Amino acid sequence: MAVAQLRFGPVALLVVLSALAVTPLYNYPVAGAIEPAAKQISTNTPQCSGSQKLAVFGDGDCSPKPITVPVTASSSTNPPPRPLYVVAPTRPGNYPVFLFAHGTFISNNLYSGLLSHISSHGYIVVAPQVYTLSLPCELEEIEYLEQVTNWMPSATALPSHLPPGVLPDFDKLAVGGHSRGGKSAFALALGLCTKPLKLTISAVVGVDPVAGVSKNSRTDPVILTYEPESLNLSVPVAVIGSGLGNQSEVIDLPACAPNWVNHAEFYSECMAPKSHLVADDYGHMDVVDDVSWFERDFKLMCKGASGLFSSREKMRKGVGGIVVAFLDAYLGGGGSDDYLAILESPLEVDSPVKLTVGYKLEKGTAAAGDI
Repeated sequence: MAVAQLRFGPVALLVVLSALAVTPLYNYPVAGAIEPAAKQISTNTPQCSGSQKLAVFGDGDCSPKPITVPVTASSSTNPPPRPLYVVAPTRPGNYPVFLFAHGTFISNNLYSGLLSHISSHGYIVVAPQVYTLSLPCELEEIEYLEQVTNWMPSATALPSHLPPGVLPDFDKLAVGGHSRGGKSAFALALGLCTKPLKLTISAVVGVDPVAGVSKNSRTDPVILTYEPESLNLSVPVAVIGSGLGNQSEVIDLPACAPNWVNHAEFYSECMAPKSHLVADDYGHMDVVDDVSWFERDFKLMCKGASGLFSSREKMRKGVGGIVVAFLDAYLGGGGSDDYLAILESPLEVDSPVKLTVGYKLEKGTAAAGDI
């Protein structure tokens, strides 16, 4: 079955997620005194810019182009180990690379709105389809991400599929993902794969990451320890959460981002420099595209914003803007101003969504859940 045709009915989804348990709401802290996002932030001049009050929340002017890269070989290209959905600027230049892992049973191209927004600000986004109908062990999923990462640098690999004059800067590589894919991105950055990476990861982004169905049922490899600041990634981390992700749309049905395995715990266990932003009024699946069958099937499981077809775009723009501001701050682009503005004054910036900021902690301080 082609990736674009990947579909699941509500009954199948209930079977897949039936082991989830409803848990009490987790009250993560709101901002107190927020430290600067990092000491080593970039001040490079951006190649592309947006148009709104805070540029990162508007569309950039890099004219992103979606590119499908199949695993079939041709006479002139080196095929990737997994099918890829790539979004790249069309304006010639040298751009940082953002490797993005999809969530459980979600097609990589269902993130087209989010990924296009990020790419429009001057990033080459690479989204592998690590599986389709058959859900692999997450260890296997991480191996697929490692294979794609090690495939990319060859001149006949990713560079050969990009628009003319568009070059990947592999010295500026960030990894991220949504839901289970967010957890896999953390595992990749921690080096939990069988072969060493040929590239160095410079930043990590978790978009509502999920590490299992409950605290007592986490997927392998288990990375959450419930010890403050136990995830030593040695790179800047941004954790973006959904305020409604730990709630179910229907009583007694499971949540999609359960407490103790969701964004709050990931943030608590990361070491500085780290930051935590939560879209209060949005749900776990509100970052995906507006697809009728997808909204129908997941609404039973994942509580989301009301009026999804108007508000989901705001969530994509909000999350996309946060990702761009974070990557600009650490990989080069627009510098640190936008990200610091979001962290320090989330209600004053021109964000499409209402944001709550979690504490940004330095090494050796208490975990978020202990404050």
